[in-house]
Amino acid sequence: MRVGVFTYGLEARLTGIGRYTVELTRALKRLDASLEIILLNPYPNSKLGWYQEFETYPVPELRRVPLAASLGNWTLHRAALRLGLDVLHDPCGIAPFLAPTRRYRRATTVHDAIPLMNPQVQPLATRLIFRTLIPLARHTADLVLTVSCASAQDLERYAGIPAHKLCVTPLGVTPPPHMRSEEVQQALASLNLEPPYFLYVGALHPRKNLWRVLEAFAEVRREAPALRLVIVGPASWRAHEVFRSARHLEGVVFTGYVSEPTLHALYYGALALVFPSLYEGFGLPALEAMAHGTPVIAANTSAFPEVVADAGILVNPTDTRAIGAAMRQVLADAQLRARLGEVGRLRAQAFTWTRTARATLEAYRALLEAPAPSGTGG
Repeated sequence: MRVGVFTYGLEARLTGIGRYTVELTRALKRLDASLEIILLNPYPNSKLGWYQEFETYPVPELRRVPLAASLGNWTLHRAALRLGLDVLHDPCGIAPFLAPTRRYRRATTVHDAIPLMNPQVQPLATRLIFRTLIPLARHTADLVLTVSCASAQDLERYAGIPAHKLCVTPLGVTPPPHMRSEEVQQALASLNLEPPYFLYVGALHPRKNLWRVLEAFAEVRREAPALRLVIVGPASWRAHEVFRSARHLEGVVFTGYVSEPTLHALYYGALALVFPSLYEGFGLPALEAMAHGTPVIAANTSAFPEVVADAGILVNPTDTRAIGAAMRQVLADAQLRARLGEVGRLRAQAFTWTRTARATLEAYRALLEAPAPSGTGG
């Protein structure tokens, strides 16, 4: 089977969707060595070592989202025919597809329905893609993968994707490396950081609910002046609002993007991950924290009950007092932290990239075994 993977957005540093794409392709190759994976790469000059692991096909004209979402349909179609692909997979959810064809099958991973459910917390380009290409995917894609049952339900309801085209493939997590306490301390010292601290990991984006986290932290810190809140992640759309909210707060540390070893240390050293996002298609930082044995405070909505379940503290994300109460509880109770850390670590073991790849590969195979779409061209 020859599978072409469109790698839009994977130029340098990896965010959640990039991590999914990298880990999925690696796990697919480990699972089936006969599988041929070709990366349709808009960034031929990228320094990401991952591009050296697979055959690549340059599509530099698709490096920007307006062209990827428009010109992409013809460019990827020609590439699929030239490369003799069996499956063309867009893992970033743009779904720039022409009508289905008998020559190959189209799959896209749409990670959530946020821009359709809450358009006010998304930039204009994202809203336009979700109002056009994603609803069109019910016609142009043969398969729509998504990462949680909650997302599948939302895509069916808000984007009109029929249930028979949807397939849930939950994300995985790579077991983190063991770090000695001295290694953790050294990494934290490089950031001029000392425990105790709560941790947030993710983009600085309105839907992440950071302003409520900041409010809750400010209240808790009045009782624990040594406490810190470490915010790890790149600035995103309307990030200035987060910086403005934190301007007069003591104890808030913005690190920006950090290296993987530093991120591991930050997880290991944290009291808990505080991640009461208003909506997540999956919530990968919560799973990463659990894999490190770090307690999780997350929202009780969207995909969090599926991912975290009873291995963390789930709160109403619109209730600042509830977020603060959970932070106080974790701060005050070492036994609770230990219990949540152990339960979380055990739960994280069920989420592997091999599991993700196996479900994806089964979906590919089922797609190729199904009758070709009727009324399509060659």
